[in-house]
Parts: sequence; C-alpha cells; structure tokens
Amino acid sequence: MTQPFRDNPKRAGVLHTVNKILTAIVFASYPCLLAVLFFRKDGRVLEAAGVPLAGFIVVSVIRILVNRPRPYEKFQIPPVIPKDTMGHSWPSRHVFSAAVIAFTFFPFSVEAGTVLLIAAAALAVIRVLSGVHYISDVLAGFALAMVFALYFVIR
Repeated sequence: MTQPFRDNPKRAGVLHTVNKILTAIVFASYPCLLAVLFFRKDGRVLEAAGVPLAGFIVVSVIRILVNRPRPYEKFQIPPVIPKDTMGHSWPSRHVFSAAVIAFTFFPFSVEAGTVLLIAAAALAVIRVLSGVHYISDVLAGFALAMVFALYFVIR
C-alpha cells in the first residue's frame, strides 16, 4: 500500500502535508471547544476535557502492554510520513485522539463534530497508506473512541 507513495516524492509530500493539516485542524479545534465551554461556564467542560484525557491514558497503556510492531518495522520499509517510533502500533492513538475529539464536539455542534469525524477518518487512511499503522490499528483506535464517546460523552 505504501509503494505508490514511496516511489513518488510528490505524492508522499502531499500525503505528509494533508496529514499535518488535518492533525492541526483537529487538535487546534479541541482547546477552542474547551475555552468556549469554560468562558460560557458550561459545566460540561470537565467532562469534555476529562473523557478524551482518560481515553488517551487507557489507549497509551494498552499500546505499551501490546507493543505491536509498526508496518514499517515488520516489512523493513521507510514510512512515507516521518516516524521513527518502534512498536506501540495497536491501537492507533493518533486516530483515537482525533475521533474522540470529534465525538466530544457532537453534543455542542453536530456540524463541527461531523467535519472532525471526517478528518479523523481521513487521518486513519493516511496512517495506513503511509505505513505507520495497520488497518486493524486504526480501526481499534476508532472503535475505542466510539466506546468512550458513547459511554461518557454522547449518552
């Protein structure tokens, strides 16, 4: 899957750039949501901050315990986007974080949540195409985000 991008520096550059832009959009939107909730004195600010943080910690612990090698390690290929982490591939914390942030937006703005969820899905595809995650890694990250969101945020 990574070959068409590894063989073409222009494609690889586009993939890398889109990854950076989508990541920046998702992760910049989150403190904005928290700030709006804080300044509006919305009591849900603690939940909106705490649920993604708790999930991030849980996913991080799972990654340490599982310590699955990354595709670029297993197949001894260079990743398309810069990455040198060894192991800790399952589940994808990047996709988990993007998806749980998107789900956190839904009670406040379905439109923003939808846009961010599309960005999270695109990031999942990019992570696989770039060779830093397996499909099962990003699906697990997304599924865990859904569990946290459904149990703690959306209810």
